[in-house]
Amino acid sequence: MKRKIAWLSLICLMVGALLLASCGPAAVEEEEEVVTPEGEEEVVTEEEVVVTEEKEMVLDSLGRMVEKPKYGGVMNYYGGDPMSFDECYTVPWGVTITRLTHNELFLGDWVKGPAGTDDVGWCVNGFFSTDFLRGDLAESWESPDEETLIFHLRKGVYWQDKPPVNGREFVADDVVFTFNRIYAECPQCYVNNQTKPEHRPTSITAPDKYTVVIKCPAGYVGNTLNWLGEMLLIMPPESVAAPGGSQLWENSCGTGPFMLEDYVRGSSATLIRNPNYHEKDPLHPENTLPYLDGIKWLIIPDASTRLSALRTGKIDRAGLSWEEAAEMMETDPQLEYSKYLVSYTNNIFMRMDKPEKPWADIRVRHALAMAIDNQEIVDELYGGNGVILHYPALSHKEYQCMYTPLDELPESVRMQYEYHPDKARQLLAEAGYPDGFTVNMLTYSVYVDRLCVIKEYWADIGVEMELDVKEAGAFTGQAYQHRHEDMILIYMDNSSVVAQPSLRPGATMNMSIVDDPYCNEHLLAELDKNTMNWDKICEIAKKEFPYVLEQCWSIEFPTAYSYIAWWPWLKSYQGETSVGFWNAPAFIRYLWLDLELKEEMGY
Repeated sequence: MKRKIAWLSLICLMVGALLLASCGPAAVEEEEEVVTPEGEEEVVTEEEVVVTEEKEMVLDSLGRMVEKPKYGGVMNYYGGDPMSFDECYTVPWGVTITRLTHNELFLGDWVKGPAGTDDVGWCVNGFFSTDFLRGDLAESWESPDEETLIFHLRKGVYWQDKPPVNGREFVADDVVFTFNRIYAECPQCYVNNQTKPEHRPTSITAPDKYTVVIKCPAGYVGNTLNWLGEMLLIMPPESVAAPGGSQLWENSCGTGPFMLEDYVRGSSATLIRNPNYHEKDPLHPENTLPYLDGIKWLIIPDASTRLSALRTGKIDRAGLSWEEAAEMMETDPQLEYSKYLVSYTNNIFMRMDKPEKPWADIRVRHALAMAIDNQEIVDELYGGNGVILHYPALSHKEYQCMYTPLDELPESVRMQYEYHPDKARQLLAEAGYPDGFTVNMLTYSVYVDRLCVIKEYWADIGVEMELDVKEAGAFTGQAYQHRHEDMILIYMDNSSVVAQPSLRPGATMNMSIVDDPYCNEHLLAELDKNTMNWDKICEIAKKEFPYVLEQCWSIEFPTAYSYIAWWPWLKSYQGETSVGFWNAPAFIRYLWLDLELKEEMGY
């Protein structure tokens, strides 16, 4: 029987509000198909005019005739409040502003993205083949043996000329300080709590000013390269030692393209161009980055206010839900749009460390999955704007080497994503639960609407769901400490291909508390042994991920498409959200503003 899911979701939202009126909105995780209502711009060839009355054209490093970038202007950027200004105290996505003021050793290669060769979409906060990376503070790296990782640092890089560092040279000791501090002093840091002690570096040293040598447990060079080289922002010791420490915004001082000049919690941040920044535009190597004079970072928690700011040109870019995008494409066709999938899913995780629970039986897990009409959710709840299978491998083009489409998976897996309520009831009866059972579901207000949909599906097969709604802070605390009684619906980042945090014993994000011998030996151990070989990683994942899906340790909720909208005066932009692993909004350093076009458009 077809359900009125849209109506049900509205009712559930009202229920969630009554259950927990004090809950705040969830953090929006931004993570590509470009949608241009007016069609694609005509390609200008080298044989055509180079200078016109409208714009000046130049050849880029790929030999294409493109519009010449211009310096100047302030980008108005919509963003959230940072959780901290130092990764020591939070997760990578919690230091968004710091990713504009500081640098990593490596970064995603802008040339490989939509602005260049389009080999990668740069809308995934994930790990990639090293073919898609380039040096940032490091010029290069090498691994002479399976226990050694060497970074060769870029010379002539200086910290921003402001207190507390005051423009001194960036050297290898800064990297050693950052990495050693993360493991010794930062238990809240994502890198620390996602890395087992036995997998961490055994020593981190600087034999000279521009070289860092890391000794690793055998086989963990690749993990170390990912976690330390392509994730952590390098912090100066002076900021940590300054009064108030590195969490005080006034002590923010990096090597990055922008300097933090002002910050008002809940309101805005002001960043200005770093005049001594070292990086050149890889598409225009004669140009020093950044192009912008600065960034006005606007914190706008209210969705209607945010959309109004976008419509009136008061912000240059914003993320949209599919509903918002559908409306704005009708009312605001002058904006440019891109469509993308986030790098995470929302999964219902079932505790596998309690053998007395019904779902310890795989037949029960399959029954719970088959009782859900995923296609109806996509059609009715998402208006057709969604995908059903986006886990454990992302369906983005960067991960196609390991992704298996649903119609190519074994029938036993496909059936879990199809709607088979009669088969679900049969499996429950075979497992000894002909009358169903009751399950406690830990959640908070943001997830109530989705769980109400699942609650009705499960009720049809006799399974009663009791919602245990917490406020956001309490929910997060219980979730990360694995204190949910039965089940929990929570996001799962699927971009950490090697880490596989939802499956790795002891990992914070292993919410089902899985410790499966076959998975440990044939998937996790093999991934760990081949972290330097992307082709091998793809081969292992492609082979073993169907086994993970067959086990049904969690039930994936369909993933809706998201959109980015931006004004045409924001140049060199194609909808990117992150240049590498959790590098939102590092892409801003490559963008420029066509102020003349903005004025012509009346803004």
